[in-house]
Amino acid sequence: MRLMIFLIIFSSLFSCQSGQKDEGGGQQQGQEQAAAQPPAGEKRYPGLPLDTLQMLWNKCDFIDYVFYYKDFSVSQNQQADIRASLRHIADEAPAIQPACQPIGRIFYQVQGENRLEADLYFQEGCAYFVFYENGEKAYANTIMPAGIQFFNQIMSTGAQPPEGQ
Repeated sequence: MRLMIFLIIFSSLFSCQSGQKDEGGGQQQGQEQAAAQPPAGEKRYPGLPLDTLQMLWNKCDFIDYVFYYKDFSVSQNQQADIRASLRHIADEAPAIQPACQPIGRIFYQVQGENRLEADLYFQEGCAYFVFYENGEKAYANTIMPAGIQFFNQIMSTGAQPPEGQ
């Protein structure tokens, strides 16, 4: 009889401990899933594919920056300037803030054909490109520090791009 009572108590204790472990594991898994998702309102897009960047590096012959709230636009048609602009695209994919609004659109062209379009987000707390594929937002990349300097200079001096850009 004592043996039976001992086994019942022992099995009860064992089952309670395993239930607590399962709950803790479930909480940990839930926390990991929550950490993987962006905060409410933020969106994440993957970075621009490397093959797209390589295509632009090799073939892009014209970049046009159209600013929504300025009375000028900027165009680049020299390979060195185009490649310098392509270096402004960082590998990092940003969290897209709903409060941020694009200040312009960038058109990357190859022989007169738009091959890629991007919205330019450039304000405090928002420095990134959102790229379109088939008319839909598909990719996003932060702006490199050299790109931030480039856009700061454009915004402060008007339509004159910095030398060598």
